[in-house]
Amino acid sequence: MQEREKAKRIIDELLTYFFSNDIEDIRIGLDFTSEGFYIEMQGQTKDEPEGVLNLLDLLNTPRDLSIESYYDELLGITHHEEEDYHLLGLMIDEAEINFDSPVFDIKVFRKK
Repeated sequence: MQEREKAKRIIDELLTYFFSNDIEDIRIGLDFTSEGFYIEMQGQTKDEPEGVLNLLDLLNTPRDLSIESYYDELLGITHHEEEDYHLLGLMIDEAEINFDSPVFDIKVFRKK
């Protein structure tokens, strides 16, 4: 159950990013495996969101298990500054972003 709650929080943060950047026609895929879980979120936008490479760097911040309970609580904030996505990066192990106009795609993986 705990991994499902973490997946829900990660999806919520990614949705906030998509909404903040006017990305529409959003599709979400979630797959739990023995290794962890994969999330893929895809949407439509005419232009690549500003700062997407910085977002990718923030999402690929190395996961830090020692402070996991803290960033679980911190991710409940509703207004995001760009740096807040660093917290999301601390929850996941890998992130990939692709933009092939008009499709914007984010894939993340979190190990068990």
